[in-house]
Order: sequence, then structure tokens, then C-alpha cells
Amino acid sequence: MIFWIVLSGFFDAMHIGFGAVSALIVLVTFNSIRTVHFFEDQRDSITSVRFHKFIAFVPWLIVEIVKSAIQVAGMILHPKIDIEPSVVTFRVDLPSAHAKMVLGNSITLTPGTLTVDIKGDQFIVHALSPKTYAGIVDDSLPRKVLGVFSPDDHPVVHDVSITHSNLHLPKL
Repeated sequence: MIFWIVLSGFFDAMHIGFGAVSALIVLVTFNSIRTVHFFEDQRDSITSVRFHKFIAFVPWLIVEIVKSAIQVAGMILHPKIDIEPSVVTFRVDLPSAHAKMVLGNSITLTPGTLTVDIKGDQFIVHALSPKTYAGIVDDSLPRKVLGVFSPDDHPVVHDVSITHSNLHLPKL
């Protein structure tokens, strides 16, 4: 709400009141929705998040997003760099559905990769080139997500299968 007030530039009682009512509606709606469980292992609570690790994870992810954006821009702008579309399938050893959701969303937020599907422990990710999926295969991103949800440190990604597309996209 403070973020909204700062960005809106309206500091009068009416706008602050509307913001408070809107925040209250969201909280009441969320409270009724959070009792619905779509997955069996979804019953873990927010208390499983290690907030000090999460606070460190967010800036790290932002830096990775920027680095990936620069890589993808280089692929688009540089005529000699080939784009090698690939589908990467792998399994993960993460403690909860929330951890899998954070990993899937982190992959999708990173330019050049897209989480296509998550079925149980199996992820299917589309990537533009080997550089864009390197952080997944070398286990750096999944281990950061594991650190947010668990004090354990073990390999997260296993059973990696990479299918390269035979399609080589022409450069303009």
C-alpha cells in the first residue's frame, strides 16, 4: 500500500482510505482462497521459507535476469551467434510445491528460458541456447531455490535430457 501511495502521488484521506479498503479486500479474499489445496504437497506453510535466504535470493535473481537479458539481446543483435532452441527436461529434488513454483517462475522470469510444464518432480523448459539453460543444468539456480526452503545442501537437478531443435533460425 505504501508503494502504491508513493507511486500514485495522492496523499489525501480519500485515496489512502480507498487503498486501505482495497488492501483489506485482497487480504480477506486471499484468506478464503488459501484454504483450497490444489496439490497434495501444497500443505506446507510459509513458515518453511527461510526469509534471510529469500532476501538474498531476490537480488541474486535480479542480477541473473539482467545478465540473461544482455545475453538474449546479444543473440538477437549479433548476426553470427546461432540460436539453438532446445527443450530441457529434468527432475528436481525440492522439499515442496512452493519451492517448485518458485523455481519454475524464476526460470520463466530469466530471459531466454520458459518453464513449459511441471508434472510432479519433472520440469520441461524451453531455452533459446545452451547459455540460457546453463544455470539450470549446472544446478546453480535450483540450489539457490533449495536454500530458500531448506537448510539442506544437496544436488537438486537430476535426469537431465536435452533435445536440440533441428531448426536453425536465419539471421536477418
